[in-house]
Amino acid sequence: MKSLRDHFLRIDARSLGLFRITFGLVLIADLFARWRWVRDFYSNEGVLPNHNHLFNLRGKQQVFSLLHAFSTVGEAHFAFALALVVYALFLLGYRTRVFHVLALVTLTSLTSRNILLENAGNYAAIALLAFTAFLPCGNRFSLDSLRASLALRDEQRDTELNDRSRVSDAEIAAERLPGWSPTSLAALAVMLQLALIYLCTALQQRGEAWRDGTAFYYALHAERLASDAGIWLRDALPLGTLRGLTFGTWAMQLAIPALLFVPALFRWTRGVAAALMLVHGLILGIFFDLGMFGWALAAAAPLVLPGELSDVYERSWNERRARTIVYDADCGLCLMLCRLIKRLDLRGHVAFQGNVALDELYVRNQTGATELVPMPKEVTAELVEQTVLAIDRNGRVYTKGAAVTEGLLALPFGWLAWPLKLPGISHLLDLLYDVVAKRRHHISVLLGKQACGIPLFDESHADGDDEGAAPGTPAPAVRVARLVLGSLREVAVLVVLAAMLAQTAKENPLPGAAAVPQGRVLAGVASWPRMMARWDVMAPEPPRSNALLVIDGQTRAFKPIDPLTGEEPRLQPAGHPGARLGQLWSDYLDRVRRPEYSDFQRAFRDYLAKGGPLAADGAREMALSGYDAYWVSAPTPAPGAPAPATFEREKLFSHSRGGTGKLGERMPPLAPGLVRPNKSN
Repeated sequence: MKSLRDHFLRIDARSLGLFRITFGLVLIADLFARWRWVRDFYSNEGVLPNHNHLFNLRGKQQVFSLLHAFSTVGEAHFAFALALVVYALFLLGYRTRVFHVLALVTLTSLTSRNILLENAGNYAAIALLAFTAFLPCGNRFSLDSLRASLALRDEQRDTELNDRSRVSDAEIAAERLPGWSPTSLAALAVMLQLALIYLCTALQQRGEAWRDGTAFYYALHAERLASDAGIWLRDALPLGTLRGLTFGTWAMQLAIPALLFVPALFRWTRGVAAALMLVHGLILGIFFDLGMFGWALAAAAPLVLPGELSDVYERSWNERRARTIVYDADCGLCLMLCRLIKRLDLRGHVAFQGNVALDELYVRNQTGATELVPMPKEVTAELVEQTVLAIDRNGRVYTKGAAVTEGLLALPFGWLAWPLKLPGISHLLDLLYDVVAKRRHHISVLLGKQACGIPLFDESHADGDDEGAAPGTPAPAVRVARLVLGSLREVAVLVVLAAMLAQTAKENPLPGAAAVPQGRVLAGVASWPRMMARWDVMAPEPPRSNALLVIDGQTRAFKPIDPLTGEEPRLQPAGHPGARLGQLWSDYLDRVRRPEYSDFQRAFRDYLAKGGPLAADGAREMALSGYDAYWVSAPTPAPGAPAPATFEREKLFSHSRGGTGKLGERMPPLAPGLVRPNKSN
């Protein structure tokens, strides 16, 4: 039963911490992608002013966004700066629960500020943030866990720094120390959410292109779906390879849910599922413009990693990365940094030694024990008074900045410190080290540490009666409070889970979905945070045509211009610069032309008249005296077939006196070579 419980109702704290880091990076990257268009999509000078958005949604959709309180471009920039702070603190794990919830509110606000920008990536990211908010994502690899660990053990000498004994699982659970993760329905809800995303996506991809393996071919030839890397890929790979990617990606979407729910006897299959999630997410994230969809799923891969894999990693040991740090035992700052390194050294590569006794050297071996070996001859009392030392297993001695670099190389992801070895950078590091080293005692005092004469460990506590004693059983009042809060947490998880299941059944045409009831309460729980659960990515198949919006406009100086490109208007769906505005513009332009979004066209027309996305800071020379808007599409040729000779054009609307009229006179042929069919095997 314990094995089944841990498999379905618990996520390892290390997996949660790694998820927080990867997901925080995705959130920050998404924020910067939106920040580029902050004037256009998030201010009253853009395509959708606050009042227009709220008025058109009144009584139609349940939408909440803090960004509705920010109107001008400057205010929008300020709001984005606040969002960056929230995401950064969530990434670092400072007051993790608070900033986790704030990150969820921030992402919901960004999504709800302009519903024409929504896509499956937003829905997936919000749902994953919502369910993981019920779990302790800050109990490992965070500032919170670091502070708790430093408070738990206050090492004062090198023998204590070299003590890597671990607190038992029972003690961790009793005091909820770093590494604690509860048994909760939230863990099951996270797995169900992930499984449903993959399963619903795969089951809706039922078009002929997915059956014959040409889905990636057509998707990569659609300018609004393919990224720059995807455009390169479609020309670099033969059709047979694209077919393999198509079938492989679809198969992964079916395999991952099955692997997630294999019984606990086969927990290692979770590692396979995590690897497939990473590969699947990177394929969609790198080669397609699908917003956060691929990246969010790739960032969620750590959630399914079993604790056994983390144990294997922490038990791994590489002799080439083993180092001994010889530090100034009389410096509070040095001791503080050594305590920090100890907690970052997950695999136990680093040993510590004060500069008091230099007859022998402490080194760590593969078993994790500390042993004594002869001290290298070049290590003298004068040297250790001048600099910190890093000594490897071969006896090589590194000083000053090089010692700092070697210490970093011993840590996880230490390879990131290799640039510090480059000439110039290493010299600057030495200079910086000298500046800090000369002032280390003064800095220690400023940090509240003793500059010298650090008191040794009080031998009266050697039996563990006071400090360092094992955590005891929580007080009865604490246990009752935990029981009440835990029960409320589980009830909240049940409500959100029920809302997610009902919303998934409503939005995805799956067998038996119509029989799942929703009701107003569950509908509100799903719609207010925009957990819309529409998993229709490239479903039932990618478009077989290349389409875009073309604006036939003229400035007040009668110059023909398309405000979406800055060039003369041309009806060329493929290779059109307007198609490279990015995912946000692709989603917006594809929606604003549709009848169901006609209420939002008035604001868009006014925005285009002012000059569109290229009229930064309201430059008057970009303002239009009139224009005509066309939706232009050309069929994507079948693999190996020649490019089409013609394309379709639909006039959407006109503004003022209209455009130049040149695009409406005749139907010009498609320029040859702009849509190049992929070579076949």
